[in-house]
Amino acid sequence: MSIQSISVVIPTKGCVNNCKFCVSKMHDNPYCDKFDEIQYRKRIKYADRNKVNTLILTGTGEVLQNSKFLHLLEGVLIKENHPFPNVELQTTGILLDQVSENIRSGKSEYFNVLFLKALGVNTISLSVSDIFDSENNWNIIGTPEKLRRDLPELCKFIKDQGFNLRLSLNMINIYDEKSPEEILDQCKYLGANQITFRELYHSDDDSPQTRWVKNNVCKKQTISKLQLHIAGETRPAGKTTFMADPHGERLYRLPFGAMVYSINGMSVAIDDNCMSKNNNDDLKYVILRENGKLYCQWDDEGSLLF
Repeated sequence: MSIQSISVVIPTKGCVNNCKFCVSKMHDNPYCDKFDEIQYRKRIKYADRNKVNTLILTGTGEVLQNSKFLHLLEGVLIKENHPFPNVELQTTGILLDQVSENIRSGKSEYFNVLFLKALGVNTISLSVSDIFDSENNWNIIGTPEKLRRDLPELCKFIKDQGFNLRLSLNMINIYDEKSPEEILDQCKYLGANQITFRELYHSDDDSPQTRWVKNNVCKKQTISKLQLHIAGETRPAGKTTFMADPHGERLYRLPFGAMVYSINGMSVAIDDNCMSKNNNDDLKYVILRENGKLYCQWDDEGSLLF
């Protein structure tokens, strides 16, 4: 079995944000505050033995809302000899720059940054909905005013702290009015090392989140234009072959189909399968949920591995 990554869901009783498209709100997410170290170690070991290289810290809320759990997880990773060379944090960016005074030195420090580095985090996957308008971005995310930061300043802070910056763009309809060049240039301006373009997911229900996604998702053509600009295209045209030259350089193919390209000094991949439902031979990821059990799908209790 091939597994690309393990997502560890950090339990929170609620999210400080109120994202209009939040996938987690479309499903029940019972909070579980029990931590069984042995059970967590067994599942971390399972991922390690299946040659998983990437650990993703994620949650139905912001990961840094539950520092107590993170300390317990750190203990598990230490006892398993930090098996994952790549550790990523999925976040909207809030709480990263929280400051406290060091008891010994009396100097101010970013304690959450130090904590993340102790966990082995090297990439911040920043979920962004509007890269051109910081205020609109925070309005869509629904972040309290006191926690909002100017987006360019937030991206600079992440880079200044030594993290890789991946911009995970939620592809809403504001990008329908932008050219691929404009989108990529803005990502470059924000300092992105990597970009993921995420097509928004919705359930077949009448939830506020589903209605919002249906009304605000970008056009399919917008994704197609980005793909064409980055990867180029080859297709038959009668007896000849039509070729559109790529602007990106092919780097490598991910295990689950997507090709990664280098463009403008950034690596770019298109993710059109965020719920991992189309490939049953291998697993895009496994999920270590709040109850300490391992699953292969987010929204199906029947996907329990053990």
